[in-house]
Amino acid sequence: MVEDARQPQLEVRVRSLDGQQLQLIVPPHFRVAELKLRLQELRWPAPGVTQFHLFHRGVKLNVDATVASLSLGGEFIVLITFTKKNQKTQAGLQSSNTQLSSGVQAPCCGGLQNGEIRSLSDESSALPGISHGDWLNGHALSNAAAEPRNIHSRASDETWLAVAADLASFHTSPPKDPTHARDDGTDIDNQREQEVLEGGETKQSTGRGKTKRKNEDLGGPLPPAAEELKRVFTALNTVYGFLQRQRMQATWANVKQSVQQLCFQAGDEKMCLQAVKSVAILCPKLMVLSNMSEEGDESSFSIDMFDNSKLDNLVPNQQPNLPVHQLQEIGPGDYLPGGDGKRMTDKQMRNAIDRRLKAFDGLLLTVLKQIQASSEFQNLDLKKMTVEEFLQTAKAITSQDIRDLSKPGLSSALPRLPRHHKKLTRCSDISDMNAEEMLRHLKDKLGSLGQIVHCEKLKARAASYGELEIELSQFTEEALGRMGITELYTHQAHGVNAVRNGRNIVVATSTASGKSLCYNVPVLEELTNNPNACALYLFPTKALAQDQLRALRELFGEKGSSIGLGVYDGDTNHDLRLRLRDSARLLITNPDMLHVSIMPCHRQFERFLSNLKFVVVDEAHAYRGVFGCHTALILRRLRRLLHHLYGAEPNFIVCSATVANPREHAMELVGLREVDVIQGDGSPHGEKTFVFWNPPIVFMPPYADRKNKRHKPSAKLDRGVIPHAQTRRASPLVEVSSLLAEMVQHGLRCIAFCNTRKSVELVHNHTREILKETAPTLVDTIRAYRAGYTAESRREIEKDLFGGRLRGVAATNSLELGIDIGSLDATLHLGFPGSVASLWQQSGRAGRREKASLSVYVAFSGPLDQHFMKAPQKLFNEPIENAQVDASNRQVLEQHLMCAAVEYPIHIEHDKIFLGSGTQSGIMKLVNEGLLGRHPTNGPQDSSWHYIGHEKSPSQGVSIRAICTEKYTVINQTTNEVIEEVEENKAFFEVYEGAVYMHQGKTFLCTKLDTAAKVALCTEADLKYYTKTRDFTDVHVLGGELAYPAKVVKGKYPITTAQASPCKITTKWFGFRRIWQRTNVTFDTVDLFLPEVSYESQAAWIRVPHLVRGDLEAEGLSLREGIHAASHALLNIIPLYLYYLLQLLLKSFQTS
Repeated sequence: MVEDARQPQLEVRVRSLDGQQLQLIVPPHFRVAELKLRLQELRWPAPGVTQFHLFHRGVKLNVDATVASLSLGGEFIVLITFTKKNQKTQAGLQSSNTQLSSGVQAPCCGGLQNGEIRSLSDESSALPGISHGDWLNGHALSNAAAEPRNIHSRASDETWLAVAADLASFHTSPPKDPTHARDDGTDIDNQREQEVLEGGETKQSTGRGKTKRKNEDLGGPLPPAAEELKRVFTALNTVYGFLQRQRMQATWANVKQSVQQLCFQAGDEKMCLQAVKSVAILCPKLMVLSNMSEEGDESSFSIDMFDNSKLDNLVPNQQPNLPVHQLQEIGPGDYLPGGDGKRMTDKQMRNAIDRRLKAFDGLLLTVLKQIQASSEFQNLDLKKMTVEEFLQTAKAITSQDIRDLSKPGLSSALPRLPRHHKKLTRCSDISDMNAEEMLRHLKDKLGSLGQIVHCEKLKARAASYGELEIELSQFTEEALGRMGITELYTHQAHGVNAVRNGRNIVVATSTASGKSLCYNVPVLEELTNNPNACALYLFPTKALAQDQLRALRELFGEKGSSIGLGVYDGDTNHDLRLRLRDSARLLITNPDMLHVSIMPCHRQFERFLSNLKFVVVDEAHAYRGVFGCHTALILRRLRRLLHHLYGAEPNFIVCSATVANPREHAMELVGLREVDVIQGDGSPHGEKTFVFWNPPIVFMPPYADRKNKRHKPSAKLDRGVIPHAQTRRASPLVEVSSLLAEMVQHGLRCIAFCNTRKSVELVHNHTREILKETAPTLVDTIRAYRAGYTAESRREIEKDLFGGRLRGVAATNSLELGIDIGSLDATLHLGFPGSVASLWQQSGRAGRREKASLSVYVAFSGPLDQHFMKAPQKLFNEPIENAQVDASNRQVLEQHLMCAAVEYPIHIEHDKIFLGSGTQSGIMKLVNEGLLGRHPTNGPQDSSWHYIGHEKSPSQGVSIRAICTEKYTVINQTTNEVIEEVEENKAFFEVYEGAVYMHQGKTFLCTKLDTAAKVALCTEADLKYYTKTRDFTDVHVLGGELAYPAKVVKGKYPITTAQASPCKITTKWFGFRRIWQRTNVTFDTVDLFLPEVSYESQAAWIRVPHLVRGDLEAEGLSLREGIHAASHALLNIIPLYLYYLLQLLLKSFQTS
């Protein structure tokens, strides 16, 4: 053929499944047959490749079609090779290909009659054997120059569409003809299929691999509605089998193209979607649609199909399903593999497809027989029924449960029921119980497997009342009367007497003992008698401030508005701040606002500060660690300002939970020389039962065989030798969730305390899923509560808590503090909270007044928790820890010296009384750094130091709670609403591209992290896994590079080599794991590239003497392993002596 050079030439791009690409220039009239011949001449994609098909947009191209008629538009033509088995098979394929339209249209509904969709088993081995990795590699090669996309790894769209069309070519065949029977037995399968479609019933026999048939006359062929359902199921079953063989999760995004082409007119996606849902409704035990999500006209869900031989073990593939708007133009390679283990063989795939088809046939024919046998539907014309009418009829006459897609099913995120729980029946009773009845119930049901290792009865305590030295005013007595208070407990009376005598006091009594009256009564007396008097209340959290405002309004009544009281914190709007600054006499705030707003602008608060009579520091035990150091210096700055400028000497009233050193802690926190201690607790307390709950030991197969769920000894064992069984403790998260659900079901108001934000969300999610199964009406009576929520969310939860509308809360230690949430009946404790004092503080939230309560301590498998499980009495005999605050911390002091110099110039002689002995050295360092200096106009006689740095307000740059002052904003990309804010130093643990972010029972997928704008964009998604970062924290001791001191010490071993030195802490994030919620099994790891975060702090470290190393090496022991074990021992033992949260401790070890 002579090509006309004057005609415009067309560019044809061809790609193979292994990623190779080829570009050809051909004339418009070039036929597909000529194109295939050209490729063979070029020996592409490899020498010897002659058997292949060409596809475009999933449709196999007709060999007579011209290139110009294909409308390629720069898109690829995909080349897929195949292998001829025998002549009969090839003939069948050619016949089947003839059923396709002229190369550009997919087969439609009218083109497929009964039995025309054959089992994939006929030609399964002819399918391209592509592994999941090959899909991804092929995509990477073919899209090297393409713009990268954000959602996981991408498989080629064209590749998937080609496979879909290839499936169509394999599975569409002409009507069955006995003369075309294959010699491998396929004719029997085809005959069986035809019999089923014509009304025959398939019955499994007891023989292996054999079937018996019992022909039933249903009066002709299947009704149209049943025929359509059969056709859709057969097509979906075939496509699912292919994906199952490739170990890919079937989703609507990657099956709709093939099913639509096999069964429906091109483009009629809605009809196809409705048909798939109808099949799922008809056979919920064979097919489950999970992770349902809809956005506009788009739908998204996962598809799981099961063999009828395994109906007692339905465990769907809980693969992540992305939001609809992210599912456009993606293929199966975008999803994780659909399961572990080896790839299915052709035989296994054929058998699975056949079993599912047989089960569907039996179900469909059973429904048809029941309809015919029913007198109610005797006159019903099956031939005129629509699919919807058929399903309604089937639901009315059959006892089988028809699936309701609106209700949660196997898509639940509930952790897979632990093996030890399978022996138990979940309690669905919702009758109310008291604490004693609940304990008996737990012993009989959930705790019947030996989880309860000890129960400690703490006796009830009767109330003890005291007398006031000076009678209260009538207004105060009436205010107390409105609250039902006629007498004061002994500690309240002693505290009020001491304050009215002008003493500084610290009240250290148990939780819910009424400590607030120790300061509210004298403050109320002073404010009502002195019209100018003012008071300042400091609380560590905003929740406590709001709670105290509510209590004060109740106490003050109508007089509260005339006195002028309000909360002045970060949630207060600008107008209210101005009103409070000008007229308030009682300000409720926190150390943060005192630090960044009130003291830097103290001239605007001159009226308030000049008349300040009381400073209340509540929940003083919360001021510890870095936060405690900062707060101590903020209070010293306040006392310095009041003394130098305003002549005020207020009384300090400090309230704390029970600690071992209340006087020393209050003196160090405020900088006072004298403080009276009030400790005799006169409040009543009901009987408390403290339960030690140790999750049971479960047996595990060896790691290498866990995927197969069976034990295979690697070597033959001697007779009588029992193989070693690996064991572990069951998940404490699941145990706590089950306990919380039990408490909620039986009317006990309960808080589950968790150590981390993520564990709060997980416990909340798991408990909701349990309640959906056992008590659906109570699902909305539980909430999560933790730091990071918006102000509106916090206020709403606190209001529901106080109002009694919530029965259960999963919370961090933010609810450990004294917020009034009403009467609680029980507390749950997920692991040791870091100190004995914290444990008693949390436990004290339940059992106010004389009501009995229950506390359950659920242990992790760590050494500290297991230590208390083995020796419970040690927890009760353990002394309460000291509260530690170091106001002389050099780094913290230097920061606050700058702030103090802005507020009022520093005089070393006068101010070291307030700021400490390190004032002079700190000032000299700041002078050398150019941050402090003399005033140039005051002359040499001026000995004061002024702030001369570049920042206008250095207090804005000093964060008193976190290492970083900045926060990342988490935004719902769909609604553009702020979900919450995360501190910068914690942000990379919570939000990063690919992270699963949990918030109040909802899961969000983080799609973008903008580190410059400090914004994380998230989209709500129904994901059944969570993520956990892979990070490394390095603690570098400055000046501690020498591993061994040169100085020789006396004796073989020195008493101690411990030192305290400045250090630099650097955290690096190098990836994250995806973990199934149901099983807590890691199924994927992903690399991360995030900036590292560094900051300087103080480290206590220990040098290991060289002699120790030598002795260990002589004994054949590892120095590194020994130091690593010692670091864990220190990490677990320090909380028993220092009142620090476990999370504040960092461990590091170095050897050389």
